[in-house]
Amino acid sequence: MCSAGGLGLASCVLLTSPIVAVDPVTVTAIATPKDVTIGEPIRYVVEVSAAPDTELVIPVLAGQIGDFTITDFGEQPPQKRNDRIVATRWYTLTIFETGDQIVPAPKVHYRIPGEDLQEATGNEVLVGVQSLLAREPKAADIRDIKPPEEVPFDWRPYGMVGAGVVALAAVLAALFYLLNRPRRQYVVPPRPPHEVALAALNRLRTRHLTEEGQFDRFYVELSAIIRRYLEDRFELRAPEMTTEEFLSVAARDARLNPTHRRLLAAFLSEADLVKFARHLPTLRDSEAAYDAARRFIDDTKPAAAGLPASVEVRDAAA
Repeated sequence: MCSAGGLGLASCVLLTSPIVAVDPVTVTAIATPKDVTIGEPIRYVVEVSAAPDTELVIPVLAGQIGDFTITDFGEQPPQKRNDRIVATRWYTLTIFETGDQIVPAPKVHYRIPGEDLQEATGNEVLVGVQSLLAREPKAADIRDIKPPEEVPFDWRPYGMVGAGVVALAAVLAALFYLLNRPRRQYVVPPRPPHEVALAALNRLRTRHLTEEGQFDRFYVELSAIIRRYLEDRFELRAPEMTTEEFLSVAARDARLNPTHRRLLAAFLSEADLVKFARHLPTLRDSEAAYDAARRFIDDTKPAAAGLPASVEVRDAAA
């Protein structure tokens, strides 16, 4: 904008819009609903918006977030919004404490090309929790006494007689089979996946990598043992997936209960921090990771794995 001066000269002022700096990574947390009763599920969503070419290390939350218990979790495919990439993680939370409860602010590590690892912090979320009695103060569970019922006919003696007849028939059938069974040959089957994995863990411990300061190599081999076990035990192509891809598949596999998924998520997340984020663990951390891996294998091995299984029996022609 220009104006003429007293001597006929013009003075001009250049008007410019203020430049707003945009953070390379922003973290936003939302919880719905924000007013619940004790034990009612809460959907907690964390969105991470990052500039292109930004390396993100999003921790996998498992077990607890503050006073809230995580009962399930998952992720949504990354989206592009306004020339930025948005990664979304969702969690199902429950809590059994009343009053105003705060979900702690989530934290995400990131690295811009050519710079060191940095941290971005999101926002806290306030959730109001009420007791069921506070929401329904006039609720009553007292009911009138039911009228007397007739004494039912006792079928138990007849059932016991029938069960005895069935048991006798089963014994006779078993004797007939034993007396007329064909000859058998015994074939040594391949070792079960849990035995192979436990043997690999024992060999890893005898190498004393952590005592020699080789933490990176220790976590790489420990993670490889668990991923190979998951492939052989559950037919999941774990060695070919990233941690986020595998946890997404595991969340939909009914053979892994929530406890197993949380243990696996915590273990793989720590291993990724050591391998990719240059995190330096302690001897106690590495021992805890080793124990977590062994506990995961013991908890997920077949129910009959404790029985002797050194041979497999096949019928052979007489």
